[in-house]
Amino acid sequence: MFQEQVNSRAQGRLQIRYIGGPEAIPTFEQIEAVKAGLVDIAYLPAAYYVPQMPEADAIKLSDCTPWEERESGAYDYLNNLHQKNLNVYYLGRFTNGVKFHLYLTKKIEKPDLKGMKIRVTPIYEPFVKALGGAPLTIAPGEVYTALERGVVDGYGWASIKISDFGWHEVTKYVVDPGFYQAEVGMVVNLQTWKKLPKEMQDMLVAITEELERDASDYYAKVTREERDFILSRGIQVIRFEPEDEKKYLAEAYRVGWSHVIDKCPETGARYKELLKKSASLN
Repeated sequence: MFQEQVNSRAQGRLQIRYIGGPEAIPTFEQIEAVKAGLVDIAYLPAAYYVPQMPEADAIKLSDCTPWEERESGAYDYLNNLHQKNLNVYYLGRFTNGVKFHLYLTKKIEKPDLKGMKIRVTPIYEPFVKALGGAPLTIAPGEVYTALERGVVDGYGWASIKISDFGWHEVTKYVVDPGFYQAEVGMVVNLQTWKKLPKEMQDMLVAITEELERDASDYYAKVTREERDFILSRGIQVIRFEPEDEKKYLAEAYRVGWSHVIDKCPETGARYKELLKKSASLN
């Protein structure tokens, strides 16, 4: 959508040419490629560049919409951190409202994963540990077999794309409510950005702001469809008692912010101040 909008509105003055994803540049090398100017622009999760910019780990903890973050000053602060630490201009993110969930093969009555092996990514590994689970790192392509053979008792994942991998076939439960949110955003090499005429910069910002809202509606629809599909295939929803649910969410955000603040006390705390807090963070 972004590429189509830019190429259409720029009318030949600017064109985005897609060269590929991990098959072109390995996943965790993509941010370095943009930083060095090997590519001009990339669309990737902030989780991919937490080692280079620890504050990026806090983007998932926002319960604000991208447009609320722009109004509060959180976006500008984050953009400045991207420019300073990564040599990129942070245009924005398009996955607003896409939450993460725990998906299990065994039923739990409380937010307690003791004795359970859970497939993780760095996004929610600390949270799984805090709940007593044993985190395991397994490539997405191997998760189905791991679930089938009982190597893991569950996994963390976003509210979409479960069916793309066929994981619904070997999953029995999904834990509600979701926590954190996906943070896939667009970054531009800073030198490339500065070379663009002001009108082109303004156009890219305007398109990003428009698509942030359009993408929010799109992912809300995709999330509903995915949930309806997995429920129709027999997956059951686990909901805790209200007090346990409150503790579950509070622990997710406590652990998340703790890791960010430990790594970057000043900048992490400042970014947290700029984000509107959800009830679970208060």
